[in-house]
Amino acid sequence: MESPELITFQKYAAKHRISIHSVIKKTMNGELKTVVREENGKEVTYIALPSSAEVKQTTSKPSTEDTVEIDYKKEYEALHKEYLILKTKYEKLLGA
Repeated sequence: MESPELITFQKYAAKHRISIHSVIKKTMNGELKTVVREENGKEVTYIALPSSAEVKQTTSKPSTEDTVEIDYKKEYEALHKEYLILKTKYEKLLGA
């Protein structure tokens, strides 16, 4: 097994086009593994990216049984109905 690739918070955020704050939240939640190393007398925290072999093992194609068919027209109608209800409530509040 290869050692994981180490990358800084800033580089990870730039690579995945997310904010540094989001990267920190992911590490706090345990979604990303971190490694603390000492460089030049300072502790530096890195994100441990899995090696390409590990990524291939964990990534698999979803089976056709797991996919859920969504009836978009039905969902749209339900959302539109909820929107109209909220709109009438809002108009009543403005008129009161």
